[in-house]
Amino acid sequence: MSEVYKIVVPYIGGVLSENAYKFATRGTKPFVKLWMKELASKVKELDIEKCGSYEIGVFGRFTDERRPDISNLFKVISDALKKTKRQEGLGVDDKYFRMRDDGCELGHIDPELVITIIPREANLKDVEGEYPIGFQSGPVG
Repeated sequence: MSEVYKIVVPYIGGVLSENAYKFATRGTKPFVKLWMKELASKVKELDIEKCGSYEIGVFGRFTDERRPDISNLFKVISDALKKTKRQEGLGVDDKYFRMRDDGCELGHIDPELVITIIPREANLKDVEGEYPIGFQSGPVG
């Protein structure tokens, strides 16, 4: 059975958005590029098993209601985790990621993201034994 991997990274604000992390003509903004490299290096440190696809969950701990649009945040995270010419990431294109919104908590002084990575061959139950949002146990119908 595959493991469930968790990574905690700082949430650096609205610049982590599909709408804001790249310059119109010059690529990724330097501050975001550093954040993406930090995330990729944490993935490398975990030595996550290689497989064809991954389930990626994102849980946010934010200061207040000014939290990001999760679909825009997914794009930045998936770009940081995929394989590129300069960075290994998980070793597969992000089209093989299934992104999952794990919710959020408000009231944290230091905002952060908890990113969960599950190789797709893994059991789809999360660490606490509950099914992630969108999954059900038992017969359907």
